[in-house]
Amino acid sequence: MNKCIWLLGLSGAGKSSISLELKKMFISKGLKCLVLDGDILRKGINSNLGFSEADRFENIRRAAEIAKLFLEEGYWVIVAMITPMEDMRTNSRQILQDQYVEVFIDTPIEVCMERDPKGLYQQVKEKQIKHFTGIDSPFEIPQYAHWVIDTRLDSVKDSAEIIWKNIVSY
Repeated sequence: MNKCIWLLGLSGAGKSSISLELKKMFISKGLKCLVLDGDILRKGINSNLGFSEADRFENIRRAAEIAKLFLEEGYWVIVAMITPMEDMRTNSRQILQDQYVEVFIDTPIEVCMERDPKGLYQQVKEKQIKHFTGIDSPFEIPQYAHWVIDTRLDSVKDSAEIIWKNIVSY
């Protein structure tokens, strides 16, 4: 049965990079695969949402509903979204049921700040961004993740391979 692999973690943890590497692995095996990236969704279907708690919840809910549609069509779906709160994850789990596989990309905020691939932490430091997850907006450590990946220890490619191996046997 195809699954939705939900990669969650702080901004700069490596979710997007891992999702794209993982997608290559699925495609190389001839499997249909789609990546739903939080940044891309916020530029399109979720462009009308802000960063209030209700809007963040709706952002995640929509991603889960889109994932469900693609799962029904036989795709493997990889979602790469911060997904900061447990109630958001619980809702996604309820929508996707046994097709939901949660992977916490556990990267300390100090490492994410050093990476800062989009310059967001610098903007937070300069007070250009408020309510930033992990700084002045909460991120609850997942309690029910199927797997935890530490990107301080594992490269993007190694992280994708770990997820791949665990999904094949899951």
